[in-house]
Amino acid sequence: MEFMGLHVAIWMVLVGYLAGMLLLGWYSKRGTGSQEGYLLGNRRFGSAMMIMHSFGAGTHPGAPAGVISKTVSSGASGIWVSWMWMFGTPFYWLIAPVIRRMRLLTMADYFEQRFGRVASISYVFVATVGMTVMLASVLLATTRTVQGIMGKTGTRESDIWFFGILLAITIVFVIYSYWGGIVAAIRTDMIQGLMIIALSFVAIPAALQMEEVGGLDGVRRTLAESNPGYLRLFDAQQFNWATVLLLSINAPLSMLAMPHLMSVCGAGRTEWEGRVGFTYGNVLKRLCTIGWCILGLCWLAYLIKSQTEIHPDAAFGDSIRMLLSPLLQGVMLACVMAAAMSSGDAVQVTLGGLISQNIYRVYINSSAQEGELVRVTRRAGLVVALTAAVIAVLMRSSVVKTILDYLNILGLIGISVAMGLVWRRMNTSGVVVSAALAIVAFVVTRYILGCSREVVTALPLLAGVAGGIAGSYLTRPPSREQVEEFYKRIYVPIGREKQLELSLAEVVPPEKRLLTGAGLFIIRPSRQSLAGFVVTLAISVGAVLFMMTLLK
Repeated sequence: MEFMGLHVAIWMVLVGYLAGMLLLGWYSKRGTGSQEGYLLGNRRFGSAMMIMHSFGAGTHPGAPAGVISKTVSSGASGIWVSWMWMFGTPFYWLIAPVIRRMRLLTMADYFEQRFGRVASISYVFVATVGMTVMLASVLLATTRTVQGIMGKTGTRESDIWFFGILLAITIVFVIYSYWGGIVAAIRTDMIQGLMIIALSFVAIPAALQMEEVGGLDGVRRTLAESNPGYLRLFDAQQFNWATVLLLSINAPLSMLAMPHLMSVCGAGRTEWEGRVGFTYGNVLKRLCTIGWCILGLCWLAYLIKSQTEIHPDAAFGDSIRMLLSPLLQGVMLACVMAAAMSSGDAVQVTLGGLISQNIYRVYINSSAQEGELVRVTRRAGLVVALTAAVIAVLMRSSVVKTILDYLNILGLIGISVAMGLVWRRMNTSGVVVSAALAIVAFVVTRYILGCSREVVTALPLLAGVAGGIAGSYLTRPPSREQVEEFYKRIYVPIGREKQLELSLAEVVPPEKRLLTGAGLFIIRPSRQSLAGFVVTLAISVGAVLFMMTLLK
């Protein structure tokens, strides 16, 4: 039985899912009356919740759809569309405790404390514009993906379906995030994270059982006979070893610029929860990517065997409609929506916090009480989310990948964040010059010269570092007291706040310092830091070796 062209089972799953998210958002209203409660949930979440929050905030429907599309067009190397940050993941284990120890509410607070108000307000502007455009792109990609799964593209009613799907997704995550802030986001991300995992693997058994596919052996045989390059994990043109190495350097730097970094690292009960959540939420995404790639390879083998021509971008939706029952199609649609909303809620709450905490509190009403700041945060986040929805409508005929380059530009700000963490001489001028040169290098190499991926990745990094050094040395150094106070905070573990009253020399004595020349300030990693880094690196290498073995 159908209603409006869709099986009733699909409608039942979708309505139940959306209603459940709204109820969970309403339930999460308690404890969000302060800025710390609304933005960080009073730092009370455990490891499991933090893992799913990090996983959900960093995963959107463009990831599986993009991997499957690229795999159908070029083979197994399409996995690097999502795996491009694979070998940067171990560094997340080192980043998380530093961010938690800042004891701040937003990433703009970091810029204000380390570099001053000019750097802070500049970051708020760049981050707000960049993440709003990113959210618009996520909403657009999600709406198009859901349309494709429903088979509601290319019809006279396709525009009606487009607006209906976009509104449903936006309204639900806007409401529950408005009510419950990061508490609602983390709780819904727990459920939505499990749904995204289901999205990653639920269609694979059906795909392998197709007569044209013939299991994994059949996939390998068909692809090898058609084009041996389909079974190569590294593509000489796009994802070779040099590119992967450069992306591994770029990944942690890009992550340092993301506004939601403070919540994914700092909302846990202790720095351990933040460290485990941030690192293994991203590890989980890397593992789910294997499922997306396998589905793409199965579908590629099916297309070759059945001699069917199809645009790669339609592969995800077409494969779901063909492989799954109406009930599972409904589950898959809910999973796709969950992936979008888990990204949207993080952006809404985080950007709302940037505007209230670093613009309203600093420049408009410095005496604002907690209740007023929370109201401003809610309203600012609401405006951001609705603006993103409007942008999604306006750019629905545009090339989303080009617009998403703005997110790459935002990531270049992470160079100055990293330099501020390890180099005492870095100042406000260094931040400005670093960002300007890195962005110019990216635009020139990406759009004007059309350089290879290696050049587009390497030159902006080098330009950003060189700009930070030049800008800092050509201007006055930052206040020594200000810098030392900042370093004390990031090197005093959570729970040992009494040590903040000591001097930097007492907090980090010479024997604990690794590099101090030329203004650097890098301490020796603890056993926990080294062990966690090695374990995460081993998992990353193991995932790559697993895929290489699977393809042989």
